Amino acid sequence: MSTVNASIPPLANDPLAQTAWAAFRTRLRDFAAEQLPEAMVPSRFVVLPELPKLPNGKVDRGRLPAVSDGESAGTAYVAPQTPLEIRLAEIWADLLGVGRVGLKDNFFELGGDSLAAAQMAARLRAATGLQVNLRGLFDHPTLERLARHLDTQDGTAPTADTGRHPRSITGADLAAEAVLPADITPAADALPPAATPYRTVLLTGGTGYTGAFLMRELLDRSDAHLYVLVRADTPGQAADRVRAAMRTYGVWRDGDERRFTGVPGDLARPYFGLDHDTYLRLARDVEMIVHNGAWSSYALPYRRLKPVNVLGTQEVLRLAARHRIKPVHYISSLAVYPGRPGEHRWAEDAATDPEGVVGGYRQTKWVGDRMMAQAHERGLPTCVYRPGQITGAQTTGACAEDTFLNATLKGCVQLGAALEFDVFLEMTPVDFCAAAVAHIALGGQWHGTAFNLPGGHPLAWNRLVELLAECGYPLRRLSYADWYAELTRAVEGGTENELARFLPLFGADQPAEDLGYRGSRPVFDTTHLRAALTGSGIACLPPERELVGRYLDHFEATGFLPARAERTAP
Repeated sequence: MSTVNASIPPLANDPLAQTAWAAFRTRLRDFAAEQLPEAMVPSRFVVLPELPKLPNGKVDRGRLPAVSDGESAGTAYVAPQTPLEIRLAEIWADLLGVGRVGLKDNFFELGGDSLAAAQMAARLRAATGLQVNLRGLFDHPTLERLARHLDTQDGTAPTADTGRHPRSITGADLAAEAVLPADITPAADALPPAATPYRTVLLTGGTGYTGAFLMRELLDRSDAHLYVLVRADTPGQAADRVRAAMRTYGVWRDGDERRFTGVPGDLARPYFGLDHDTYLRLARDVEMIVHNGAWSSYALPYRRLKPVNVLGTQEVLRLAARHRIKPVHYISSLAVYPGRPGEHRWAEDAATDPEGVVGGYRQTKWVGDRMMAQAHERGLPTCVYRPGQITGAQTTGACAEDTFLNATLKGCVQLGAALEFDVFLEMTPVDFCAAAVAHIALGGQWHGTAFNLPGGHPLAWNRLVELLAECGYPLRRLSYADWYAELTRAVEGGTENELARFLPLFGADQPAEDLGYRGSRPVFDTTHLRAALTGSGIACLPPERELVGRYLDHFEATGFLPARAERTAP
């Protein structure tokens, strides 16, 4: 348990205070999960207006308030009433090791995770015969909501969520979210954009997977000094995080430390949470911005991702309009295009249709994409880049392990079986993506343009399963229903599987729409991209035996995938 102080309403029975507490605890938990190993993340957070102090200024631990076992801090206890509510509370309390569970308690705020959710589902089924798929728990995380949801299995209560995607907002709401604030426009006295070559560049998202390769390409293709916005306490700590990320993926070189400055800040906060002088220095010094920072989670709803992915993009554009007009190069996604069955051709135009864009992450990218177009209309030079699923480097195979695609590959290997799924993947190697963005952004010639960055060619999921077998990882082919049943049995039985944390994205009948549309055959036009890369030598390898084999070699070498007992001939 962790205790913090905060400036919030002091009354425990104030609904506004309850909302503030819950939101603040969620932000703390998300931050802790990014900084600490999973086992060290506190299961509960207690928020106090002020920490009790000893005369010497240290925290008086003896005066910290006790929290009743099982109560979410700041949530009034409401006793379960119905037999189902009481049985659920008993299972939760025993499984999560808490004293009591109330109707308003949230399974995940009490310390539950995907594995505990799977075990809870198994115990509930054994005790009552009721079935709850794990997506249902994530969509109805409080005991009261879950009990109401389970009651619908007997037809005793209607559901308010029928037909509504649980992580999405409506198309009309999405269009309203994409309206750029009126203050984001160049001032009348703003200096014009700097001429190339740029002397200074701001990069967001520099500690992530794509960010590390963008750092490498921006350093290699220019003499510019980079400012890198990083969540950290000090500039030194920010620089250390950038260095660590580049070393992880094998792209750090001695001397790079002289070419960039770490800027401790937060995309989700107004003005990035920077002090006045630092913000003004960036507004004066930066000549071009590459905005790559985002919270890339398919499992979270739009509202949870909005502060970083939407409001953070607004802050980037706000900075770009301050003091000097700065071109902004935005890393979007092919996921901004609506999912539809059959063949559809998507030109490199502005994203305009929100219907069919579902899932929190995809929707935040759609909003960012639209805001870039509006900013350009107001006089801010912008470019939008839409890669597919960003995969390992085509040169070395170096790859982030925490992507959904890689979790799916490992989960299927661990299970020894692959699902039948009629979808096509656009696999965009990270070094190809970074080289294309850096080349176009540093050239300064394509403002107002959107670029599709699909892979070498679309790759059918079933063909990827064949490539796994050719490279030494043969898998049984199962129907989706049989595969899902086998996966849930394994997770509920305590077997380790990389897909456990993504189970909310899989329903009993089919995967969530976020993951792909059955029978969809999108064709992504690359006219702008091919023109911009002409003569650059930047090209993308097709996702066939050579490239996929390179990825698997990397995963085997790092231990992400188990060693292959037999290797096929190279």
